[in-house]
Amino acid sequence: MIKLTVGQGLASSISNIIEIIFIYRLVTKSLSLKLITLDSLAVLMMIFFSVIFMMLGSLYPVLIVFYLWLVDRIKSNSCIAINSILAICTSIIMSSLFDLVDHYTYIFFVQGKAHISLLGWLIPLNDCILTFIVSVFVIKIIYPEIKWVYIKFPNPIQLWKITAIYFVLYIWLTTIAEKEEIADKYASLLLIMYSIIIIVSVTGFLTFVKNNEQTQHQQRLINDYQSQIANAHRINKHYNEIRRERHDTRNMLLSIQGYIRDHKDKEAEELLATFLQNDTVEKHYGEIDNALDKIKISGLHNLIKEKAYKIVEKGIPFSFEVNAEIDKLPGSEIKTARIIGILMDNAIEATFKQAKPYIQFALLKHSPEVYELVIANSIEQKLNINTALKFEHSTKEGHQGIGLSNVTQLVENDDHYSFSAEVKDKVIMMTCFIQGK
Repeated sequence: MIKLTVGQGLASSISNIIEIIFIYRLVTKSLSLKLITLDSLAVLMMIFFSVIFMMLGSLYPVLIVFYLWLVDRIKSNSCIAINSILAICTSIIMSSLFDLVDHYTYIFFVQGKAHISLLGWLIPLNDCILTFIVSVFVIKIIYPEIKWVYIKFPNPIQLWKITAIYFVLYIWLTTIAEKEEIADKYASLLLIMYSIIIIVSVTGFLTFVKNNEQTQHQQRLINDYQSQIANAHRINKHYNEIRRERHDTRNMLLSIQGYIRDHKDKEAEELLATFLQNDTVEKHYGEIDNALDKIKISGLHNLIKEKAYKIVEKGIPFSFEVNAEIDKLPGSEIKTARIIGILMDNAIEATFKQAKPYIQFALLKHSPEVYELVIANSIEQKLNINTALKFEHSTKEGHQGIGLSNVTQLVENDDHYSFSAEVKDKVIMMTCFIQGK
């Protein structure tokens, strides 16, 4: 049995509690001035109650774990389970180390010496040295990995139950050893017991972590495999749909080709309108038609007219401007048509469900070699234009829409086109310059 002066015993008890809580704060990365103040008050309360109720020193870990759990409970900490496990492990390991250091410090340096009032201070001093060594270990080895532990084990209830049982057994053994004062008689046995406790604590936790990681890795492989199968089915379904649509489109184009060969323009237009599910024969909008008269390129004329009519049909306020007759544009007509189609479709999709929608279209001729296409539409939600221009980005559900990134890919490495977009006052303005070499 370790015999110290009242001051030495009190200092040793207080320092042990403080050091255990300090190591726990290091492990959980929760060291702060506010918590240090709270922890200091808690230590004083623990010592006060232990003096009042003559509590055994082996029960201090129980008070520490309960206090740390109570703080997390009051703060509604979502990581309360993993924190409790770390508190239990820290209390068991540090208490065992303190018992070993205190016992052998007393045996080798204090017991039987005349100046016990002086030499007895070696016990709390050696405990502080031990805490410093453990702190260095925590900072160098455990501290960098603790974030990974929280990510992998956000709520390990099963591990908490096992750790709690182990903790109860540890407290029961140390309480009996202290109450029966068997430390002197069975020092070797205690050394073995505490060594086993430390080894089992560390090994058990590391084994659980490794097994859990392997299980999660296997589950990720299964999920990836299932995702790949689902994607394959989805791609196959889309491929079949595209094949059917291509077949239908080819048949429709062959029919239209026959009408055109026979100079039956009205029949060809009616068939095309049926396929596009709109009425291009009966709908006429004066402002759009007048502006479109200036576009003499048949393919672009029809494309822009269909998109413009669609905007008007949906009741979206629309501004349309063509400042001069345009019978030819630099660059590829197919690429220009794709750019206009993508930008107008995006504008329609973006404004369809807005409370106060607005779309503007302008095709401006600056010179025979320089043309400017401007399409603007209102937006209600904040939009990061840099993100919107990234490859395969789409704000539509499931990312199934055609985004602005497709336009940037079309104009990339083509000197005939330059594209830019900017957001200002809840309006996104997309500008494409079309120019000759």
